Amino acid sequence: MKAKIYFYILLTTILLGCRKDWLDYSPIDMYSAKIDYIDSNAPRHLKVAAVSIQPDKLDKQVTLNLIKAMVEKIKTDHTDIQVIVFGELILEWYYDEETKDAYQRIMSETIPGNSTDFVKNLALTNNVNIVFGMTELDNATNNLYNTQILIRTNGELVKYRKRNLNETDLDNKITAGNELVTTEIDGVKVAMFICSDMQSNKITKEIADAKVDVILHSLTSSTDMNANISYVGTQMNTWIVFANRFGTEGIFDYTGFTHIINPAGTISERAIGNNAYVYRNLGIFNK
Repeated sequence: MKAKIYFYILLTTILLGCRKDWLDYSPIDMYSAKIDYIDSNAPRHLKVAAVSIQPDKLDKQVTLNLIKAMVEKIKTDHTDIQVIVFGELILEWYYDEETKDAYQRIMSETIPGNSTDFVKNLALTNNVNIVFGMTELDNATNNLYNTQILIRTNGELVKYRKRNLNETDLDNKITAGNELVTTEIDGVKVAMFICSDMQSNKITKEIADAKVDVILHSLTSSTDMNANISYVGTQMNTWIVFANRFGTEGIFDYTGFTHIINPAGTISERAIGNNAYVYRNLGIFNK
């Protein structure tokens, strides 16, 4: 399987030619029969949810209240939930075509800040790890980052800055991060991950080499995926908790498609729509 995967990576790199370190899945998507993945007898488990919401364009408190409502709903539905993942830059619109970086700067915050304090209180109150994306302002450099935050049940913050920027990030004057971030949640090794990071050969190879158990993937995508098979899952041989957004934001329409993808590349759980979520008790095998 590994040889086949790296052949696909090499083939795509050749096809793309001068686009350095950018994998385009479309020529090699795996549209084939669904593969069963049996994990009930795994030695370790992690109970996760991925959520799609529609953020308010200007009022972050409205969006934070939506996050609060979804955290409380999931906690009620699944009292044993350990991790809840929200989308990329989920506190605001991903892109405003009229003002671009000026909009992102208005919506940006330092970390820690008011928004992370709000979500920290949610994590503590509900005894759940919460992952979400936001525009980070670094006061020391005045740079903007497309950042994913993990807030633990004890209030600790773990931060990851998107590394493989796309054209929209560049329009937003986002600065690229420079390091892989992995950590553990209840003994399960996880990697933090944002959207087009999955199209970097370098980054996906780093994650494969790190032998993580679960990828916590916040993204923004208006292009739906095959309902059964994901090239991304097979590429890194790991669970992927795949959280998106919903709604119309200027020139973009988002269906809210959200997945949990197993290491065989099968989409184990799938939802579409606003305030939708998927839940799964992930079985973790030793690597």
